[in-house]
Amino acid sequence: MDCASRANVTRFETYCQRREKEALSAALSGFYTVDDRSPGYGLVRLGSDWTRARFDGDFYRVRDGLGDLPEMNLVFVQSRDGNTVADNPSTLGGGDTDKHLVYEGLSRVDADAVLAGAATARSGGMVFSLWHPELVALRCLLGHRRHPAQVVVTDGGDLPIERGLMFDEPTLPVYLITKSPVVASLRARLRNRPWVEVVDAGNPVSLPAAMRHLRERGMRVISAIGGRRTATALLRSGLISDIYLTTSPIEAGEPDTPFYEGPPLNLTRILLKAGNGPDAGVKFEHFLVKP
Repeated sequence: MDCASRANVTRFETYCQRREKEALSAALSGFYTVDDRSPGYGLVRLGSDWTRARFDGDFYRVRDGLGDLPEMNLVFVQSRDGNTVADNPSTLGGGDTDKHLVYEGLSRVDADAVLAGAATARSGGMVFSLWHPELVALRCLLGHRRHPAQVVVTDGGDLPIERGLMFDEPTLPVYLITKSPVVASLRARLRNRPWVEVVDAGNPVSLPAAMRHLRERGMRVISAIGGRRTATALLRSGLISDIYLTTSPIEAGEPDTPFYEGPPLNLTRILLKAGNGPDAGVKFEHFLVKP
């Protein structure tokens, strides 16, 4: 449903208009292809004339094929020294092309939901969606509703439910994944917000079980954006099939904060892009994650 379709949702409408204006005003210098090894993997190709001109080709994702689980991608921006945590993520140096074309664009243009950890979702005035009209048009062409569903993983339920924008919009489905002892208190806080569903994922939280529940709810493709604790848990659970990683040319962020901590991952890089103009030095990589 379009942001402006309900006149009484002034706060949400204002937010949408501001984010769209921000996306339209950004100068997207685009990427150029350094290495493309995508043929032969049977990937889904995503793009329009507008996105292909700026991304220098199609954007890819793994085809659905995990049965009762959604296909999941993981999206991260890191500084040159591998840090991913910053009070303001834009200071990591990924640039406007990454933010508006990839992070808030192609990585979620075909996604039914965007998933984040509680720390990422704790800001009250935030909705995980796409904002540039060209990307919104592509999303509609792919048959999706205007905004992806919002999925938040929280152990303790420490979320700004009473003031948070994503919890205050009836047209925006929200799923809160949490452990069993927290379910009752969260549902009590949400009794007047029936569009927000609390998912009991056991104790401790079983992410595979939670993802099966979301697949039953129609979530076929999910884009995960962190934080790093959630990203590590998803990767260790074998739930991620694609990693979209942007590396900036600057040293920034909180030291020693890689997006993943654990045993080495079995990754195959199928795409390498580099930034143009003001985004020179920015590197985008698409990895396939093997079991």
